[in-house]
Amino acid sequence: MLNITNVSKTFFPGTVNERKALVNVSLELRPGDFVTVIGSNGAGKSTILNTIAGRIQQDSGRVEIDGKEITKQKEFQRAARIGRVFQDPMAGTAPNLTVEENLSLADRRGAFRGLARAVSGSKRDRFAEELKVLELGLENRMKTKVGLLSGGQRQALSLLMATFSNPKVLLLDEHTAALDPQRAELVTRLTNQVVRAQGLTTLMVTHNMNQALEVGNRLIMMHEGRIILDATPGEKKQMTPEDLLRRFSQLKGAALDDKTMLQ
Repeated sequence: MLNITNVSKTFFPGTVNERKALVNVSLELRPGDFVTVIGSNGAGKSTILNTIAGRIQQDSGRVEIDGKEITKQKEFQRAARIGRVFQDPMAGTAPNLTVEENLSLADRRGAFRGLARAVSGSKRDRFAEELKVLELGLENRMKTKVGLLSGGQRQALSLLMATFSNPKVLLLDEHTAALDPQRAELVTRLTNQVVRAQGLTTLMVTHNMNQALEVGNRLIMMHEGRIILDATPGEKKQMTPEDLLRRFSQLKGAALDDKTMLQ
């Protein structure tokens, strides 16, 4: 479903600030794979998501989704195939629009938007049913402006919006990092529920090693723009956070502590 082949990206090339963010990265996700991504600060975790989404253009390599090469497509051209939730709860929604208006925009992601009623009666009924899955009572607040919702409510809504148009690939960029523990647990549970229900192919960057081990069926570790570990489902089930720290030390000959992982 997702193929990344020999992708490289260097920021500020030829200057004193040159940084190799990705170095010949190759990764394949089968349909329904849920891969968590961990690594030290600056390892290239967010860069790989931005490359897949088309927010940045790689220097070399290719990206394919469902057998179609999208390497040269702009971000908006990939929108119908890719759903994304960001770390900032404010980033995935329009605060001055209502809940139902936000859902209407998500429903038309990647499609032509002509002059028509934004929210029809039939759409409103469908939106209410979809919102019930979140168990936050938002189906009773569809005319509330999203800016009035809590961070956890907005992030849960962002998750629903990102999956509304049945994307081929879902990208989660530390989407629980800005939430308090209770809300983070809620959004993590909802993530598992939505991904399983829709069979979504998912790539999730996380700062939390426990979360990386608890969700998904595969785990990759990145360091200095490279994938240094790709744990199979069987290996992942047996791992602990201490195992991950030890593996990093063995693979790179460097220490990696909790503070580094939490960047």
